[in-house]
This record gives sequence, C-alpha cells and structure tokens, in this order.
Amino acid sequence: MWVQQRVQVRMRILTIVFAWLTVAACNAQPSSAPPSKPATIMPTAFEPGAYESALTAFAARQATLAKQFKDANSKDKAAVRILARSAILAFIDDTVFPSWQGTPWGLGKNSTATRPHQPEMVVGCSYFVTSVLQNAGLKLSNRYKFAQAPALFIQRSLAPQKRDLHIFYSIPADQLERRLAAVGDGLYVIGLNNHVGFVRVKAGAVRFVHASYTGDQVVTDEALVDAEAIHNSRKAGYFVTPVFADDRLIDHWLTGKAVPFQELGRNG
Repeated sequence: MWVQQRVQVRMRILTIVFAWLTVAACNAQPSSAPPSKPATIMPTAFEPGAYESALTAFAARQATLAKQFKDANSKDKAAVRILARSAILAFIDDTVFPSWQGTPWGLGKNSTATRPHQPEMVVGCSYFVTSVLQNAGLKLSNRYKFAQAPALFIQRSLAPQKRDLHIFYSIPADQLERRLAAVGDGLYVIGLNNHVGFVRVKAGAVRFVHASYTGDQVVTDEALVDAEAIHNSRKAGYFVTPVFADDRLIDHWLTGKAVPFQELGRNG
C-alpha cells in the first residue's frame, strides 16, 4: 500500500513540475520585452475579409444550434450536441487551421494576435491555442489568463476530468503517434516541455498544429512524427487532453457561457 502511495505522490510532483516547465517558451514576455518582428510575406490565399465573413457565418450557425439546444428536450439536446461537435471540428479543420498557416510565431508585446496574419502582430504558442478556440466560437473567462498559464492549467480548464489527461513519458514520436491514434479521432491540446499546441487525429492520421518556435517559426500543420518540438519534449514527456469531446465544453459553446480558468489542484 505504501509503495502505491509513494508512486502516486511522485506522479503528482512530476505533473506539477511539468506544468510549470511548459510556461517557459510559450507565453508572451513581460511588457519590457521588445516586440517580435512579424514576417513580411503573407500567403496569397489568405483574405482577411473572407475570414471575417466565415467567422460571421459560423457565428450564425452557432446561434441556430444554440436556439435548437435551448428549445430541445433532454433526448433532443444530445442530438444537437452531436451536430455542434461536428460543426466545430469541421470549421476548425477547413477554415481556422488553414487560415492561420504561416502566421509568424513570436514573443513579446505583439505576440497576442487574435486573427491570422494580423498586421504588425505575431502569435505565441498559447495565444494561438486560445485564438483558435475563440475563432471557433468558444468563450474563455479571461483569454490572457489562459494564454499566460502553464499548458496543464489550460488543459485542466478545458477538460477537468482526471480521465481526460493522457500522460506519455519518454517515448519516441512514432510511438506517441501510434498511442494517440489508438486514443481515437478528435481534437486535442498537447502540452510539451516548453510548448503547447493542438493535435488532430483523423482517420488514423496524427497532425500537430501549432505556432512553432522551430523551423520557419510560423504557425505550422505537420505530421506529429516529424515535428521537432515533439522530439524536443521526449525527455520531459507529453500531456494530452481532448477538446470538445465532452458535453461540458459543447454545452459552454451552445449556451455562450465562458469557460472558467482553473489552476492545477484547485476546484472551480
């Protein structure tokens, strides 16, 4: 019995230490830090006006589903949740992720972009995560508190159930890819040793979508097994949680209720 308790305590300590390590390279720097220089080249396929129109159209779709949800009985609410989940993931896959591709990563005063390729702005990795969620219509109680927190605090806030936290220690990227594919299709937030981003598992393919501090230092959609940031975190491990998989987060989206920020080890 005492051996099991020691193991549980050790895992708890490792989890908390990992949470604080993730904050290092991900968050925007203090106001004294110089602004990052944004890239001067914007993908020709991106049209800011078209993106805003897409956001407006999706907000209308969200409002329609919200009304259906409000008027539905308990049985029909479950059907609306299924429609909402499908709509959110499709919008992120087809519109949000592609539009953000190539947006420059950076730290400093101007690292808080809320839209892709925002003039004179870059985006930090955790600010990218919050922007994607907000662009998809999810309200956060305080975007800055989310984005300036360790990855595990973000993950706890989005998926607070203990069963939703998948921890993988010291395995190579190809094994991580297989393990995540086995967890199942869906959208996930992954916390690394000094980074955070999204993992998208779909039809067996495992993609890593993030504001990358490696390579070209832009928002990148790449095979997880090829991502340098994944390899860099092997020693520390990987913490993964689902997004929009549970009714709680879908209900927040459908009712317009803001997702509260929760620190690790605290209820709220």
